[in-house]
Amino acid sequence: MPRPLERALSFFDRSFMAIAQLAIFVMMLSISIDALGRYLFNRPLQGSFEFTTLYLMVILTFLGLPATYASGGHIRLDVLKPWLARIPGNPVERVNALIAAGIFGFLAWHSGIEAVSKFIDRDTSFGVIQFPLYWSYVWVPLGCGLLALRLAVEIVFPRSDLEGDE
Repeated sequence: MPRPLERALSFFDRSFMAIAQLAIFVMMLSISIDALGRYLFNRPLQGSFEFTTLYLMVILTFLGLPATYASGGHIRLDVLKPWLARIPGNPVERVNALIAAGIFGFLAWHSGIEAVSKFIDRDTSFGVIQFPLYWSYVWVPLGCGLLALRLAVEIVFPRSDLEGDE
């Protein structure tokens, strides 16, 4: 892979993963404060559950995808790998990357359209605290889009071995 392209993808991978790590830290704090407030003071943290489910889980899930793929952290079945590795040019890996890039590109495109729609409508949740839902729609197309881009690059420049394969 060309060095500038790898650096750009790695920068976004690291940035998205840092945001995902921050989300899990905030989730831990929010849930802990909510539990302590509920059981010690009989005063739970209002909106903690909604904030966690609407924002933090989405951020954690979708912004962590590209860096996890890049590091080889996803689960892979290597049952046929010894036989498929004999085929020159990694056609199976390229076909897998092509299918996955198509699926994640489709998800990024359609979730991006939905995110723009939600931003235009300024969609909010119901309840005591009205959370702006449109911000929770941003993270899906960002994470899926970067993963689709990484997979598309993988089609052209396949890796012979992933770091996580051992």
